[in-house]
Amino acid sequence: MELCEFIEGKATIKVPKFEKVTARTPVFYNPKMVFSRDISISVLNTLKLKESEKVIDGLSGSGIRGIRYILESNSDVYFNDHNPIATKLIEKNLKLNSLEATVTKSDFNHVHGKFGVVDIDPFGSPVRFLDGAFRILKNDSYLFLTATDTSALTGAHIYSCRRKYDSKPLNCSFTHELAVRILIGKVVRNAAKYNLAVRPILSYTKEHFIRAYFEVKRGKEKTNKTLNNIGFALKCKCGFRETSNFFIPVCPNCSEKVLFSHPIWVSNIKDSGFVKKCVKEYESENFLSDKPLNLLKTIEGEIDVPLFYDIHELSHIYKIKIPKTEEIIKELKELGFDASATHFSPVSVKTNADINNVLRCLYE
Repeated sequence: MELCEFIEGKATIKVPKFEKVTARTPVFYNPKMVFSRDISISVLNTLKLKESEKVIDGLSGSGIRGIRYILESNSDVYFNDHNPIATKLIEKNLKLNSLEATVTKSDFNHVHGKFGVVDIDPFGSPVRFLDGAFRILKNDSYLFLTATDTSALTGAHIYSCRRKYDSKPLNCSFTHELAVRILIGKVVRNAAKYNLAVRPILSYTKEHFIRAYFEVKRGKEKTNKTLNNIGFALKCKCGFRETSNFFIPVCPNCSEKVLFSHPIWVSNIKDSGFVKKCVKEYESENFLSDKPLNLLKTIEGEIDVPLFYDIHELSHIYKIKIPKTEEIIKELKELGFDASATHFSPVSVKTNADINNVLRCLYE
């Protein structure tokens, strides 16, 4: 088996030579996910875990994520993968980096122990690993999660989303934000079965994947309060969009029938204070790329209200000359509203203004 060597961060790994990554590829290295791993290290360092806290890289693959966690976050990492080729390779890669760690070969849902951080980075949907994650998470712990089945979450494959996430998506201008909210909503509902309340502290979408980080706390009352943040996303062809805890069949703006997505998470998708700390942490690291930092800075400045407005979409609907996004943000602020750019789309605006006030700025 021919091996290729890769250097990422402070880690060096070897993986089998491959031409194309598929779900059947036994072990692979995805250089595009360096972006995600850099941010994850900043998140882990920002959390400042106690020395006694254990981190599990639940679907370790080549071991690159966990090895970087050890080298760059000084974490106590446990590695697990169900594939014997992967576990043997992880052991070799640990030796290659002069490291020792526990490596287990198991279906993730059968892993034993209690962990302060559980990281699940699968090929496709993370849903089938959620029960296993909540079984091994301690109270006051953290869940790191990746979803790469964005075609389901963004509404391209509606029934796939219904089967996996028990949610109805919408293929619309703000579909990528909805995808994040569908994922969070599923995690929240799944955690509730175990009397666990999860709170997103950072979440984002990038190209083909969604990454979300959750704080996990135990307790029935906390869980009940969390479930109050499950609701609907409503959308009308006039440009109206809103989140609600209950269904509104008719658009309050134009009286037409609305489209909807449900159930989704309708509350905050980040902890602003935590994101600010992550930005400072990233700036203190020696990462090669500034792209993750730029994303974190955009998220830091992004106001946390549901469902952004796509300026190009509204301009097309109302046949208005497309204005600069920065100008709309400025005008909304002058009217007394909160407004910002959003990492979900470069031509869109996050604001607490309603559709009529957004249109007012477009017409001026």
